[in-house]
Amino acid sequence: MPVVQAQEVDAAFGEETYPVPPPEGWRARLELGARTLWTIYRRHPWLAQVGSLTRPLMLPSLMVHAEWALAALDGHGLEPETMLDLHVLFYSYIQGIAVHLEREAQAEAATGLSEDQWMDRQARAFQTITASTRYPVFTRLTSSFADGYELDLDALFAFGLTPLLDGIALLIADPPSGRAPS
Repeated sequence: MPVVQAQEVDAAFGEETYPVPPPEGWRARLELGARTLWTIYRRHPWLAQVGSLTRPLMLPSLMVHAEWALAALDGHGLEPETMLDLHVLFYSYIQGIAVHLEREAQAEAATGLSEDQWMDRQARAFQTITASTRYPVFTRLTSSFADGYELDLDALFAFGLTPLLDGIALLIADPPSGRAPS
């Protein structure tokens, strides 16, 4: 990554801070961390495209967010590997949805079509798929929506955060003794 780009990325991640003292409880702290990162990605959609999970960026402002999440998990009897795995999954969840913010902007710029206009142009293909008997569950689900399904990334982020935190709660309540064998 060029130095200028690293500085720009670091500056973007540094635009949001956390309260001192932090909220009570690991869950409130992780939720605040997730919403803070989501705010940054909404402000800078390109940011989710930068860096790789397997080649993490060692940037001071990004580490502030990592430290916030890790501190929330610390002290709950989790092994170090489990803590880092949870942190990576937590961060990946947020970044994984945020990636689509920039992809949608790029698709609209490339095609000149809004998301709704693009979906309208897919109507014939959609009808072909739902008329087929190969996808009965998909057909049943999509036919249950009077006005179609609206994929809202903000709503999807908020919805997914709850089961993600519920899963972490299970691990905190009964910490595993390491990573499950693959």
